Amino acid sequence: MRYVMIVNPAAGRRNAAETILPGIRKVFIERGLNPACYLTRRPGEAAELAAREAEKGGPVRIFAFGGDGTLGEVAEGAAGKNNAEIGIFPCGSGNDYIKLFGSMRDFLSPEQQLAGDSRPVDLIRTELGISINVCSVGLDAMVALNTERLKRVPLVSGSAAYDLGLIQALFGQIGSNLRIRIDDSEEFQGCFLFALAASGRYYGGGYCGAPQAIPDDGLLDFVMIRKPPFYKIPMLVGMYKAGRHIGAKEFEEFLLFRRGMKMEVFSKKPAASNRDGEVALVEAASYRVLPHAVRFIIPQKDMMEGICK
Repeated sequence: MRYVMIVNPAAGRRNAAETILPGIRKVFIERGLNPACYLTRRPGEAAELAAREAEKGGPVRIFAFGGDGTLGEVAEGAAGKNNAEIGIFPCGSGNDYIKLFGSMRDFLSPEQQLAGDSRPVDLIRTELGISINVCSVGLDAMVALNTERLKRVPLVSGSAAYDLGLIQALFGQIGSNLRIRIDDSEEFQGCFLFALAASGRYYGGGYCGAPQAIPDDGLLDFVMIRKPPFYKIPMLVGMYKAGRHIGAKEFEEFLLFRRGMKMEVFSKKPAASNRDGEVALVEAASYRVLPHAVRFIIPQKDMMEGICK
């Protein structure tokens, strides 16, 4: 087994190459392992490095050092390559994907990572690249754009940056006129706060947007929320963050929930689009599931029961 470490020094508030990498690499070396280490310098480079290492052949475990965006890039590079397994030492601002599988302590333990097993998980194909966690169009993508700026402010954590980004977004234009198509069989139109496609459950530093999502079932969870009266938003946001929105009477006028393989979203004006925290302005977006596209390493203990079985 070969081991590879791909470090995004721009992830989170502190450079992982100077903080967590040295200690973790030391444990690997003490065990007779000699991991190849790379530092990324630009967006997309983690995907290129992961693909190159996987294409060398032979069993390889590729660990991302970063957040959900870095993990998504590594997943993109390793997707469809049966010899490769991917993992993460989380050091981003949100670290949301891992919340399904264990704690930060589990994932930051090199001993538990080395003893962990891997299992296939689904990915999401978009026009902008591969996602491993959550994609969306609308208000919450605009929040992600605001969050990216705010998380650089001293003493503002990833979750606090998202909350502040939400407040900032609420003082801008709320709602986008969208046409949404699910699996070529259903179509919805109107003014939506956002439309979300998820393989994982959490995003935005702890918002449980897709509380019923299962990351290896070959399906995506689609959550679409129509624009509510402004005065109801604070109450709805609290329920949404806690993952209590699916089936709640408070949401029944506004929420549409489906599970399927593909979502297409069309907007008459450019709208914010989010892919694992990476944001772009688009007039159309599509999200298609890639079932069991990559093997994800889960640390040895404290995995949530019932997930990925």
